[in-house]
Amino acid sequence: MIDHFPYTGGRFGGQLMERRRIVRVLAMSGAGLWTQQRFRAAPLLQAQDASRPELLPLFPLDLVLLPHTNLPLHIFEPRYKEMIGDCLRNGWEFGMLAVHDQSVTAFGCTASITKVLERFPDGRMNIIVRGQRRFEISELNDQKSYLRGTPEFFDDDPAELPSSDLLERSMALYSRLKELAKIETQVIQDVPRSTDTQLSYRLIAGVPAELTWLQHLLELRSERKRLELVADYLDELIEEFESAPNKQRAPNQRIAAVTVSSRGLRLSRSSRGSLP
Repeated sequence: MIDHFPYTGGRFGGQLMERRRIVRVLAMSGAGLWTQQRFRAAPLLQAQDASRPELLPLFPLDLVLLPHTNLPLHIFEPRYKEMIGDCLRNGWEFGMLAVHDQSVTAFGCTASITKVLERFPDGRMNIIVRGQRRFEISELNDQKSYLRGTPEFFDDDPAELPSSDLLERSMALYSRLKELAKIETQVIQDVPRSTDTQLSYRLIAGVPAELTWLQHLLELRSERKRLELVADYLDELIEEFESAPNKQRAPNQRIAAVTVSSRGLRLSRSSRGSLP
């Protein structure tokens, strides 16, 4: 179960080896998602906004999708080929939930399908999705081949806004990290601007980080607190990267074929206790 978060302040859980591992990932050009196959001439799909299903289709993966960020996915399991097909036909979003230690978090982010990059004769697909709305799942439904759930959507506290100094510092740190590390996964991300809504999510997009920490960012309802955490994290990565003896870049990696079996997994509320 996810019941705690290692990153609670200026130091990344006090775990020097973890920071060094992330720096190595940065030097190896990102998180092993898609980098070589650039955007092909595929039609841009209409945003998923028409009829939203009462039950949200769910896609558990060992990663965290954040709002305003883009993610490449290779769809190959039969249940998820069916799910993506349903979403494309009906204009639905689907919900992505992080898997950790054989548990599925109850808090996730909806994904809208923005591009179908490639279709294969056996039904497999390469797609690009974009993080949209955060939600908490209150009930699960397994009547279809893929999981569905009842979502309760939530947003930030409007009173918890970052200061102009924090915005300026965060943007400067992001620019410095980009000078030090070529983060290949950011080729599909939007260029962040200080005026962006929820800038914290946009700054961390494509930057490798520990899963439970990203999950904590997803659940936080204060943009000020999130941006403080992100700025401190970028600062530590910069410090570690500047002192790393070997900064050579490895060749680009191909799309990672990621899968997880959702059957038998438990649903957990990572920062507010756990469901049995």
